[in-house]
Amino acid sequence: MTKLPELLVIRHAETDWNSRSMLQGHRDSPLTLNGVRQVLAVGETLAPEIATAQPKHFWCSPLGRAQQTAAILAGLWSLPFYKFDTVSALRERSYGVWEGMRQDEIAERRPEEHDAHMADPWHSRMEGAETKVEIYDRLSNWVRSLNHDVLHVVVTHSGCLRILRGIYSGASRQQIDEFREPQTASFLLSDTERMIEPTEAVLSRHGCEGLGRTVWI
Repeated sequence: MTKLPELLVIRHAETDWNSRSMLQGHRDSPLTLNGVRQVLAVGETLAPEIATAQPKHFWCSPLGRAQQTAAILAGLWSLPFYKFDTVSALRERSYGVWEGMRQDEIAERRPEEHDAHMADPWHSRMEGAETKVEIYDRLSNWVRSLNHDVLHVVVTHSGCLRILRGIYSGASRQQIDEFREPQTASFLLSDTERMIEPTEAVLSRHGCEGLGRTVWI
């Protein structure tokens, strides 16, 4: 496999819709108080990686929850926020008409789309949405455009994080679909994968409610 640039991938923190198990996609909701606390814990945990890596480039999804997460991290790391370049490739997948609904609501209101997605999550397309194949392609193309001589620090979303892990690890589609990670976990991706989590002491110091939730899709 062609060598890929080193990435430190950070998932945005808990949002209002995350806390209510609502699918966001391209729609947005702000970080909760617990989410802000999560960013503080993640920022403290990653500070040594940020301090020692030279040189580095910062990237962020254009969606508000990722921008809010990146803005807090910038403050913690004594960076001006403009250091984070916004790139559309890092947006979460669009879920079209599913956005704003919980999984049980999707199954009840749009059963044919729900069943199609469960049967073939990579090629199924709910109304107004993107397929997983399209997300994989845009992230793969973006990664291969990056400079190999720097650490790329990326603030993005759970769907993008899982696909980036798959691109770097060579995981199958089924394996990518089975990836799960707590909200406060970050991943250093290169020839190998290293998950970086806040310790219980760091989480407690910032008042976090555990490592955070994962998502089903």
